[in-house]
Amino acid sequence: MKKITITITILFAAVIAVTAQTATTTFTASGITVIYKPTQKQIINVSVYFRGGVSNYPASKAGIENLAIASVSECGTAKYSKDAFKDKADSYGIAVYGSAGRDNALIGLNCISQYFNTGWDLLAQAVTTPTFEETEFNKLKQKIISGIKQSASSPDARLSDMAMQNAFAATPYAINPTGTEETAGGIKAAEAKDYYYNTLLNKARMFIVVVGNISKADITAKIAAAFAAVPLKPYQAEALQLPLFKGNTVNIEERQLATNYITGIMNGPAYTSADYVPYRLAFASLSEKLFTEIRTKRNLSYAPQAYARGGAIPYSAVYVTTTNPKAAVEVMANEIDSLKTLGFTEKDLKNSKALFITSNYMKDESTNAIAASLGTAETLGNWKIAESLPVIINNTTQTQMTNAFRKYITGIKWNYLGVKKQADEAVGAFNIPVAQ
Repeated sequence: MKKITITITILFAAVIAVTAQTATTTFTASGITVIYKPTQKQIINVSVYFRGGVSNYPASKAGIENLAIASVSECGTAKYSKDAFKDKADSYGIAVYGSAGRDNALIGLNCISQYFNTGWDLLAQAVTTPTFEETEFNKLKQKIISGIKQSASSPDARLSDMAMQNAFAATPYAINPTGTEETAGGIKAAEAKDYYYNTLLNKARMFIVVVGNISKADITAKIAAAFAAVPLKPYQAEALQLPLFKGNTVNIEERQLATNYITGIMNGPAYTSADYVPYRLAFASLSEKLFTEIRTKRNLSYAPQAYARGGAIPYSAVYVTTTNPKAAVEVMANEIDSLKTLGFTEKDLKNSKALFITSNYMKDESTNAIAASLGTAETLGNWKIAESLPVIINNTTQTQMTNAFRKYITGIKWNYLGVKKQADEAVGAFNIPVAQ
């Protein structure tokens, strides 16, 4: 035990030392907040973030932000047609891409430093002058709709939608950012263009994360030249209502499947909360325990999981696929209840810390991954938290881990996709109380 403790302490010291050598700073360029992390890596990532996510539009327009962001690099710009944009990017191994989620959207650039000027030109054009050319937009929309149709046939995708709609019905979090066939299919090129230019493209909504071997002076000059004309308009982030789950409920959707898909949604602490890291470590430990109890000991499932999400509406979840839902859910509920009653051990804490180190820090993180970590942290409250995580984790105690677990688990919103007869037989397991 002493050897393990010393090893973990040394590893954390190494991580903290490396982090300190490449300190992240923030500054303002052309009225836009910039988060800047210099590294010696020759791959440079620039991510232009837009705040708001699913709070920016009603459910009837689900998919509009995803379509708008995808269009900026897929439908041409004022300077480049779609084909010219793609040809130039491919010639230099440059990736310009976009994504839209529940908490934010981004347009990103990934390229080697040798071709950064070319990559920056493509990124700047994509952000400031996308054309939303109608023919290309309609092709892109059909591609996205095909993906929506394909997802509808996936039990995992359907279970995820069920869970989010059930748990967060009264909030924007119930919206799938990709949209539905109906909502995404009804969006026209002109509407997506208007949404992008008049809602998203606003300095008050934007921030930029830069990671790589590039000087502050260079990136400041480039941002000033490219984004000076971007408008600055009032923006106030929506205060989302955080649902509190008390007691257990079960939402069942029948589908004839070879195995049943089950997930349970629970409360979780905000990313900025002092409970966030202890709770995350607690769920890492819970996940390991569920794997041992459900797969290794009982062979009830291939890959049971537990995880915590620190989004704008934080939550945590357990997940399993099984042919014996009654037995699997009983194990999950009883394990949660036991941990609430007895708490976590020092061994649990040390194992969770070691797991976090090996999965997050003791690997050669890409500039893309570093930028994503900083961008997510800034979206959820403060980029500095991402930089401070090694220290916070190192200082987390067994008592904090147990107290956070007890504090937030007051009930489970169960969701079941599969054979209804087996769900009915498992009703007693779904109702096992976990609130003390």
